[in-house]
Amino acid sequence: MKAKVRKFVSRLSTPVLRRAASSYVAGPEIDDALRVALRIQRMGFTATIGFWNGDHDSPRLVADAYLQSLAAMPGRNLDNLCIKLPALQYSYELLEEVLCVAKRLNVRVHFDSLGLETVDRTLSVLDRALLTYTNLGITFPASWKRSLKDIDWAIERKLPIRIVKGQWPDSSSVNSDQDFASAIRRLAGRVARVNVATHNAELARQSLECLHAAGTRGNMDLLYGLPVRRSLVVAKHFAAPVRFYIPFGHAWLPYCFSQARKNPRILLWMLKDSLFSNGIASMGAKEMLSSPK
Repeated sequence: MKAKVRKFVSRLSTPVLRRAASSYVAGPEIDDALRVALRIQRMGFTATIGFWNGDHDSPRLVADAYLQSLAAMPGRNLDNLCIKLPALQYSYELLEEVLCVAKRLNVRVHFDSLGLETVDRTLSVLDRALLTYTNLGITFPASWKRSLKDIDWAIERKLPIRIVKGQWPDSSSVNSDQDFASAIRRLAGRVARVNVATHNAELARQSLECLHAAGTRGNMDLLYGLPVRRSLVVAKHFAAPVRFYIPFGHAWLPYCFSQARKNPRILLWMLKDSLFSNGIASMGAKEMLSSPK
């Protein structure tokens, strides 16, 4: 059955995919991300922007995109920039260019996660950066066995932590939901705040409930590019602040569509969410965040 669904989705034309994603994909340019961020802010949410680089983008091009993002933030109530250190080829010189401007603008620089092989070098560079810069954050994929120790590492350094399931699980991962719950329990009661990044509404509910019981505040982090209706209902139930991560860049559109083709549920999910809410914009207008029954 799954094979048949995938075959059906693979035959969908690109215009159909684009229509399904039109309410969610910001666009290829920084101005597209800024436009979406303004719309999200008008609904009472906060936003993080980040350049989604392509495989062949040079480290210099990526650094310039980060600097362009920072230059656009003053006066727009934006205070978070998401970066991918491997895209800079771990260059501390390029990173420091970004961190120096971010420090001056009081913008938090959040280190995103990529493959398992990138972790050690990322933590090493981050350790060096912490000698000079303090407004930094990091993402850990719950599906990696090593992430529990990495969480301890980040707690020692008082870093804001964002937990995701992770796109590339390691060989030890058996159940992604259980892995996510383990990471949340590792943090509960040990830090003041945790950023819960999942579009699985039930998993989000369990995570926020666990954190709340331990006296830790849970924030909801959502990727602009996936449906959010149910997640927003959960966030409102727990009075959890919601932050949207808004990717921009020419590489983001192919990624978004490739994920829909790989996992047909994403496309069907997007279509259903779009039909009910007509995208995020109408969610705010119709106040669809009423508490669940």
